[in-house]
Amino acid sequence: MKTLLSRKFLIAIVGATVVFGNYMWNWGLTEEQVWSVLTPLLAYIGVEGFADIKSR
Repeated sequence: MKTLLSRKFLIAIVGATVVFGNYMWNWGLTEEQVWSVLTPLLAYIGVEGFADIKSR
């Protein structure tokens, strides 16, 4: 259960929702706008993953 409530997982779900929602429900976001949302989310996941690796 802890994995399903982790910040990294929830942020991944938000990113997937933006991409999926824009594709399926035509939210009208351009590719650049989608990437401007995804880039900080992916960077956060990467940095937190690196911090987790360093702490182990």
